[in-house]
Amino acid sequence: MKRSTLPLLLVFLLTVGLSLPPTVVAQDQFEAPSWTLGWSTDMDDGYTVELDDDWDIEGEIVAYVENTRMSQVQLELTYEVNTWVPFTFSGPETITVGAGENKSFTISLVTDNDADVREYNPDNNSMLTVMAEEKVGDTSTETQEIEGDISVPKMFNLRPEVTLSKDDLYAGSSVEISIQILNLGNAKDAIKDASAQVRSCPHLSVEGLDALTNTIVETTDARNGKDTFSTLTLVASESQPRRACEITISLISEGDDAARSTTFDVEVFAYDGEEKPSTGSGDSDDGDASDDGLNVESNTIPGFLAFEAIIMLAACSVLRRKKTIV
Repeated sequence: MKRSTLPLLLVFLLTVGLSLPPTVVAQDQFEAPSWTLGWSTDMDDGYTVELDDDWDIEGEIVAYVENTRMSQVQLELTYEVNTWVPFTFSGPETITVGAGENKSFTISLVTDNDADVREYNPDNNSMLTVMAEEKVGDTSTETQEIEGDISVPKMFNLRPEVTLSKDDLYAGSSVEISIQILNLGNAKDAIKDASAQVRSCPHLSVEGLDALTNTIVETTDARNGKDTFSTLTLVASESQPRRACEITISLISEGDDAARSTTFDVEVFAYDGEEKPSTGSGDSDDGDASDDGLNVESNTIPGFLAFEAIIMLAACSVLRRKKTIV
């Protein structure tokens, strides 16, 4: 019974297989493969755009569509980002991929506004989503999407700006100057080291630089950063002759380890002998009295007394003569 049943079963399976429509067999064989959307650019750690000194952004991200079908596929592409970014995306809106083809397309990133680039915090990451959709008429048959983080690099530009004192600097004295630390980058920075170089004046020194070390500086004129000011003291020894001194203040950025500086001139005045600069109203009054000729008036008193003494001596002489005659 078993041997006679086996041939009948084979005949039945063969009959059923032959009775299936050819399209069903072809669909199982050829339509199972589909298409795949992916990144050509390595996006495992995200993508960082290129940023120059003028705050211009450039960048290109490459994606691909691999079509394993025996017929071409047409897809609609859209791009979305989950946060505000200071740049725009530009990529194809549609793509047609031939049968068995792997086709790439490029997404360009360009600056939208230079001022906005500094306002964007480089500590943030924005996620870009690329979506590909296949449609038959108005009906969506398949949708795929890929995601990747995009960031802006940190830029560091730490430099000093000095405001000089209105007071004159004399040998043996000192004046204070104001220094503002400018952070013209897009991220918080700190002063790694501060130094001063003085030319032409070996007896002039700059005090207060040590207090600047490790000072944290927020971005200047960006993201509500607070301005950072400090005070330095210029000290001229008594042996410093009158001379114009060139002073350079340098700051080393903790962010990029670069030194940036500002240079300015300060004139040191020296005393001539015992001469001292006028510091009080008494000195100026004496000078004014001398200039107005009041010293002439002061000399008239001794002159008047001398004249009076001569008259008295003459009178005494006359009286003595009269007494002698009598």
